[in-house]
Amino acid sequence: MSGYTARALWFVGPRQVEIRRERVPEPSEQEITVRARVSLVSAGTEMLIYRGEANPEAELGLPTARGSFGFPVKYAYQTVGEVIAAGGDSGYEVGEVVFCRHPHQDVFTIPSRGRLVARVPDDLAPERAVFLNLLEVALTSQLDVPTRLGDRVAVFGQGTVGSFCAQLARRTAGRLAVVDPLASRRQLALEWGADHAFHPSEAETGIQVMTEGMGVDIAIEATGSPSALQSAIRCTGQEGTVVVMSFFGTRVVPLILSPEFHFRRHRIVSSQASNVGSGLQPRWSHARRASVGFDILRQDWLKTTVTHRMPFERAAEAYHLLDMQSEEVQGVLLTYP
Repeated sequence: MSGYTARALWFVGPRQVEIRRERVPEPSEQEITVRARVSLVSAGTEMLIYRGEANPEAELGLPTARGSFGFPVKYAYQTVGEVIAAGGDSGYEVGEVVFCRHPHQDVFTIPSRGRLVARVPDDLAPERAVFLNLLEVALTSQLDVPTRLGDRVAVFGQGTVGSFCAQLARRTAGRLAVVDPLASRRQLALEWGADHAFHPSEAETGIQVMTEGMGVDIAIEATGSPSALQSAIRCTGQEGTVVVMSFFGTRVVPLILSPEFHFRRHRIVSSQASNVGSGLQPRWSHARRASVGFDILRQDWLKTTVTHRMPFERAAEAYHLLDMQSEEVQGVLLTYP
């Protein structure tokens, strides 16, 4: 064991978090020990766990997680920190800055191989690099269902993932609409270049007008709300595609499929970032996707919105803010001394 005692965040029950003390093991030959600088709270999967809506029987699916979704559980996956110890065959050196798929913890040891760790480019700030995982989620949606030049696209939800999906689609879309109940998020989307930003109550009528009654070519659902998925189906045109980004957990998703889904011959595609989509694996490794993600994060056109920065010891407050769906809350960062 090393001389480090870490502080780690655990979900211990619905809407209950604790910071617990843990010993940190010395790194093996293919491991590194990292001191966190900043971590990003996921408003999707982590909030599902926080609310007690994750399936308690489901596998964690993350080697660095501990416990179970039945509580207690240590689970998160986006931290940027500095290597403070490195095994001889780790491929890393002390002092390097890395992105890690590891739960919120101030010091931890992690395997350096595979997709758990990525070296952060020297010219990329940690507070920007920490968005890599959520950007990869959005990038995967483009790999699964590319936006063609001139496509009409609607993105439902303008949290971080939905915003990234829309900004990537904007590069080639002919017409782009976003849908979100929060006025601040709609305004931000218009500022970075969306053509239209609708409240959910206006979306179906507005998108009909935008597309001259034809519906969109691609609708991307990134809200976690079943009603948004229903609206996405209604807004999609003949033989168009609905991309489902949300992880609904144990929530029931009732849908009315007739007449739009059946008569318009829609495709509904699951886009999930743990794997690169079918047919792309020979060329698109996880390392390549991370490299492309870092390249995009270097570019000024991509907006990474951070509304709150909180010390790690105030993590419970961060989750409460996100849970309240407050108008002013978007990206929430935890910072470490």
